[in-house]
Amino acid sequence: MAGEYAAPDGFYQAPLTVTDKVEVLTWRTEPFEEPTEMIGTGAAHLFVKIDQDDTNLILRFWDEAPGGKRQLITTAYLKASHRELDDRTTEGNPYHPHTRAVPVEPGSIEEYVLRIYPFAATFLPGHSLVAELSNAEPLVDEHNSLLPPDAFHLPVGRPVMHTVYRDAEHPSRFVLPFTARAAR
Repeated sequence: MAGEYAAPDGFYQAPLTVTDKVEVLTWRTEPFEEPTEMIGTGAAHLFVKIDQDDTNLILRFWDEAPGGKRQLITTAYLKASHRELDDRTTEGNPYHPHTRAVPVEPGSIEEYVLRIYPFAATFLPGHSLVAELSNAEPLVDEHNSLLPPDAFHLPVGRPVMHTVYRDAEHPSRFVLPFTARAAR
């Protein structure tokens, strides 16, 4: 996801009172060459600059087949003002106490660590792992039927520019639960 001098990625989300389009930033692995298994939880470490004092960070991970058909495999969510971690946190398992909201200083680059919900998936040869970052769930999506009615996050309600840094100084990364079978 990162290089020594990688250019940042970004997206601008207009309020959903102005548009029904949810902007999405997408990252994709190269196709897997052999069956690759992941089981467990993980973490997304994202270095992000926003131009407001809060936003939602919503990640959705997909198994994408060579023809483009996708299957949702897991999600991760974090309200930027609830980014605080406590001492139970590890590299691959963040713990957010959610005891207080700490506004974000607009324009500052902060590390946000999102907990990736438990999942089990085997990526077949030719398939890719796709990660999508947004600040709201798409209003219309074939996978929304899998979610409980209260699973959607309240949008921020004002325009927000999100810039994701992924260079040597800002090592944005995903910590994923590859199994020993996958490591062979």
